[in-house]
Amino acid sequence: MKPFYTLSTLCLIWFSIHSCMNLETDSPKLERGVLNLSNHSFANEPVIPLAGEWKFTPGQLDFQEGPNTIFVTIPDLPHWNSYNPNKTSTETGLGVGSYFFTIIPPKEPTILVLDFNVVFSDCNIYQNGNLIGSVGNIYGDGDEFDRRPKQIVLLKTNDEPIHLTILFRNRFYQAGGIRFLPMLGKSEYLANARDKKIFEESLIVGGLFFLGLYQLGVFFTRGRIIGSLYFFLFCQIMALQILATGTRALFLILGESSSELVFRINFFSQYAGAISGLYYFYSLTREYLPSYIIHGVAGILLIPVCITIFGPIYTISYLHLYVLTALTSLLLIAIYLIMRYMKDKRYGYIYLGLSSILLIGCASNDIILSLLHKTQPMLLSYGILLFVFFQSLFLSKHISNEILTAELNLKAAKYQLVQSEKMSSLGVMVASVAHDINSPLSAVIASSEAIAERMTEHFRLLPETNPIPKETYPAFLSLVELALTQNESISTKEARQTKRDLGKYLESLGLTDVETKADLFVSLGLREVPNDWIPVITNKNGAAFFLIGERVVSILQGTKTIRIAANRAIKIAESLKKFTHFDPKGEKQTIKLSDSLDMLLTIFESSVKRGIELTTDFEEIPPIECYPDELNQVWTNMIQNAIQSMNGKGTLKIKIGKKENNGNVYVFVSIEDSGVGIPKDIESKIFDPFFTTKPVGEGTGLGLYITKQVIEKHKGIIELETKPGKTVFTILLPQTTE
Repeated sequence: MKPFYTLSTLCLIWFSIHSCMNLETDSPKLERGVLNLSNHSFANEPVIPLAGEWKFTPGQLDFQEGPNTIFVTIPDLPHWNSYNPNKTSTETGLGVGSYFFTIIPPKEPTILVLDFNVVFSDCNIYQNGNLIGSVGNIYGDGDEFDRRPKQIVLLKTNDEPIHLTILFRNRFYQAGGIRFLPMLGKSEYLANARDKKIFEESLIVGGLFFLGLYQLGVFFTRGRIIGSLYFFLFCQIMALQILATGTRALFLILGESSSELVFRINFFSQYAGAISGLYYFYSLTREYLPSYIIHGVAGILLIPVCITIFGPIYTISYLHLYVLTALTSLLLIAIYLIMRYMKDKRYGYIYLGLSSILLIGCASNDIILSLLHKTQPMLLSYGILLFVFFQSLFLSKHISNEILTAELNLKAAKYQLVQSEKMSSLGVMVASVAHDINSPLSAVIASSEAIAERMTEHFRLLPETNPIPKETYPAFLSLVELALTQNESISTKEARQTKRDLGKYLESLGLTDVETKADLFVSLGLREVPNDWIPVITNKNGAAFFLIGERVVSILQGTKTIRIAANRAIKIAESLKKFTHFDPKGEKQTIKLSDSLDMLLTIFESSVKRGIELTTDFEEIPPIECYPDELNQVWTNMIQNAIQSMNGKGTLKIKIGKKENNGNVYVFVSIEDSGVGIPKDIESKIFDPFFTTKPVGEGTGLGLYITKQVIEKHKGIIELETKPGKTVFTILLPQTTE
């Protein structure tokens, strides 16, 4: 329903504007140069536009009507150029003329005032032959001109007709004569109306100014969104346009003698506002048109923009209609972009589309009227006000959406960076991991071959093997159980000594082939012969007991080796799976830090075995909430750097515990190595992105940078203590998360 309400609101506002601007009144009008106010009440209608038939003498400055005097209808008369061609100059529209009309005053005594709101020429106003006011200097030869709005108070009369003569000289503007209707009314009402108009314009301009500043702030603080910058420029330029075309607001700011500057600001703001508006639309719809089209149109319009700043005043006015014609192409481009945006139903297309169409419609109305030399009804200021209001709503939502999208993309990019560094770390560990997986697989293959060989031998020799007597089964079952549960390992030296001792003992019992029998006992982890076995192994069936026992033990220990090796391979695979795990949501999880480090030490086990003495001290601490994938990368970076700093030989100590820091409870992980340490001159740089001391191709320089980013994301602290032979990185993480 929101799009429907928005459309209804815009249509209602447009209808209200259109109705107000085209409201027909019963105000008296000039007929054959006479304005009859005898029956008019200024109490009911305090202001009258001087529309109708004026008497006009082209090309002459006359105080009285003459044979060349004609009737012209204002404001329907576009300009006097068709009646008053300039025969002495090549500049069209520059010349003189005389306007006359008569007022039959109202019955009640009223002080009347002529209000010249917009005048682009010099004029003198006479009442019954007496000069009562002027705008500029009709006899001046300088370049100065006056276009300030003025009120001329009429002289009191005794109910006699008022004959007014306006001598007009056009020195600057290409369209000559009176084009904007003077107003006639009561002095106090016109003064109050003008003050009210100035106040309204000031409010509108202030609104545009601060809305623009807000978007400028958004541009600098929220990711440099270029649409906000163009909208800021558009608001400021349109504020200048309203001030320049308004009543007296800009003159109050710039001073009474600033007519030429106001004139230039008027035209500059029209052209520059069109350029900034085009770039604003394009910033939202840049995929619909090649950039060179926009830059080309803007480049063409920059020419008249420069002329408004540096060119002669007459040139500015002379080129105005041509520039307005060129602006129609700009409007077509803007309409095309908006239609494409609305067709695709992109974010906020109702706000953007309808308010833009309203602005373009008002601008088109004013351009057409200007091309036709008409002065009413001008709607651009209304269109600007509505456009800026709805665009502020649109940009607020659009920018919020863009910022949210950018933050999600940034989060994804950071996570992808962690994942990429993880893969880089995995590449370094590949050789070690491959060896770790290859060793248990080799053990599986060797054990399976040995089992197959022993099984074949057993069944081949089975006919020649005496069975085990029933009474020896308890001892045989004990032997099998020992073979399945044996986990203790002894050194080679100790095994040889035990074998010699057992051989002597068995020999003392009168047994033969004592070395083979001693090997069996040592493989079972026995350092002496159990007493209940002595009667079994010394009787006449003892040979069968040893023969079958040795075969069974060999097979069972082979299966045990296969099981251990397979579990080792599974553990490595599971550790790799956890290490390379990718969580696209990147959500927090509750984990035990010891599990995370155990998993990584499994992957690094081969590297550690080669010459590094590893000691761990994992205090029992409660699980914490964290981003496990990212913390795994932290531990990986720390351990990998420690191993590399020791060149594969040294002592690595890893601790987990709890400590207080500035009154807060943290869990910590410390990783200490006995490497060469970090030089003091680079301590401050080690967390910088792409800083590395490793040879080219061996490091990205992102490991410690990512580490610091992840720790800061967890609201944690990273501490460093380093000297030759001892470097300790301590990671402190909040025990409880916000």
